[in-house]
Amino acid sequence: MVVKREEIQKLFREAADKGIAVPHFNHSDFWDMSFIVEAAEEQGAPVIIACLPKVIDAIGIEKLGTVAKVVMEKSSIPIVYHLDHCHSVDTCLKAVDHGYNSVMIDAADLPLEENIKAVKKVVDYAHAKGVHVEAEIGQIKSAGEEGYTVESELAALEDAKRLAEETGVDALAVSIGSEHGFYQHTPKLDYALLEKIHGVIRVPLVLHGGSGIPREMVRKAIQKGIRKVNVGTQIRYTYIKTLGETIQNMGAGTHTADIMEAVKIPVKETLKEWIVTCRGEANNGWK
Repeated sequence: MVVKREEIQKLFREAADKGIAVPHFNHSDFWDMSFIVEAAEEQGAPVIIACLPKVIDAIGIEKLGTVAKVVMEKSSIPIVYHLDHCHSVDTCLKAVDHGYNSVMIDAADLPLEENIKAVKKVVDYAHAKGVHVEAEIGQIKSAGEEGYTVESELAALEDAKRLAEETGVDALAVSIGSEHGFYQHTPKLDYALLEKIHGVIRVPLVLHGGSGIPREMVRKAIQKGIRKVNVGTQIRYTYIKTLGETIQNMGAGTHTADIMEAVKIPVKETLKEWIVTCRGEANNGWK
């Protein structure tokens, strides 16, 4: 089913009431998009399917939005299609016009005033069309990025509060020590900072860089106020690794559909593990 901003906000309110999080999975093409939908429907769990601007450049924003709209309409559960980590205001506005029901304007690398200005422009346009908006405060970098230290990028509490209040944004990604990509060291999350932000920010908080964070750490972050958990690298890695192994085992002459039927098994297992992590082992969530 296609959901608008109000229904997405309701999902987050339900997640807050139950002490769980909405799982967010990045996809790379239409095959892994279908894997995500299958896993979500089998688990009875609403999910956010997201693409990066890189995927838009490769496939096209109109094609992605059109296919996602069909997927959402045919799904028995709420599916959100989200543009992730977009640095361009114009691309965010195009996504709104092409069927995305959620967009993330990532202007966290700009000075606070410019970040607020960019987010406000997207919020004003998107909200008028019933589209949910996420922003970021405190830069969430990639693992191993030169010059990056966790301590230097932690979200500033007052900056987060100001951005949320002045823009009317619907969700906020906060830098509390997580990193994009597989970790080259033991992940360390600043739970004290998370609790402080959660205490003063009234919009749902988002944990980026879920891949590689131990499940118990993710669960603790959810308990401390995280309402959406983003996972991308682990999904893509499982997909590509299994694809390569399957082609080698079955042969390049095998039909693509038969190869993908085998590939989706481990990918869906990974997806389901994350769905369980977000809703809790005791299934204190959907279904």
